[in-house]
Amino acid sequence: MLKFFLVKFIAFFIGCLLCFVLHTVFNIPAVIAASSVGLAGSFIPFSQLFKNHPSAAIYAGSFAGMCSSSLISSYWELGFISLIGACLYVLTLNLFSGFGGKLGSIAFVSVAVFALAKGSFL
Repeated sequence: MLKFFLVKFIAFFIGCLLCFVLHTVFNIPAVIAASSVGLAGSFIPFSQLFKNHPSAAIYAGSFAGMCSSSLISSYWELGFISLIGACLYVLTLNLFSGFGGKLGSIAFVSVAVFALAKGSFL
């Protein structure tokens, strides 16, 4: 189970980091950055043990990476958002069937929990 969580965390962090860097450093619009990261993540071959969950975690991470640079001041904060997102992803794995709305909800809740913990109210 720890290996399963670790793969989700790494995938979520990669999606979050790439999207955040694309739209803050390279000035690519956030929606295009998120969709590009999600599309690229869908082509990465993963072991049959994990099925398509790492790709979905990359896509959810790219949603979370769309947040403003005024909220995120370091890459450690992206790691904390990714930790929250990976926990939510694993906890809701058997709760909802399919992915419709689930990935965006996980990204929203992880960023909202981070913003509340940081004291930044959007």
